[in-house]
Amino acid sequence: MFCKKCGEKLNEDGKFCKSCGEPIVQNKKVNNDKPQHEGLGGWLVLVIIGLFATILWSAYAVYESITLITNGAVELLTNPASGAYTPGYIGVWKFEFIAGILFFVFAVYLVFLFFKKSRKFPKYYILFLIAPVMCAVLDYIIWSSLTISSSEIKQVVDDTLPERGTEIGRAVIVAIVWGLYITKSKRVKATFVED
Repeated sequence: MFCKKCGEKLNEDGKFCKSCGEPIVQNKKVNNDKPQHEGLGGWLVLVIIGLFATILWSAYAVYESITLITNGAVELLTNPASGAYTPGYIGVWKFEFIAGILFFVFAVYLVFLFFKKSRKFPKYYILFLIAPVMCAVLDYIIWSSLTISSSEIKQVVDDTLPERGTEIGRAVIVAIVWGLYITKSKRVKATFVED
């Protein structure tokens, strides 16, 4: 290191140039390390695991909906000549089938944004957290509005409604916990910065 005024070689530990008395400005070390809270680690690992689980769950839900058509259950429940006829059941089936496809597509897109570290990810993930709450409430409303003629089907619906209520509660808790994490986390703010 040399003096900026006279060009004399400087003592590394000195505060002034021995030749001209100019104060020595020490260069502060530049820290090129990544910030502690940057990257796809920490609690974000659970976020990506949840997204992959949603992809699998959604694919399975769509498969189950297709199975109900191929095994004749939808035909049985939607045929007025059938003893198990349940008016409005086709609406339940369509809603759950379409919701399964949409959750699958949305989760795949979020995985893409996640690994791209896109700044869109946090906003879209919050929408993704709100969507199951809305779907669970709509599903509950649709199931509870079914007109049922068969006692067997009535029992199935009566067993299904408490499960739907539990899904609403679970979806609300998940949305609150992960929504707070996504909005408050230093790691999320430092990681999702790409366009």
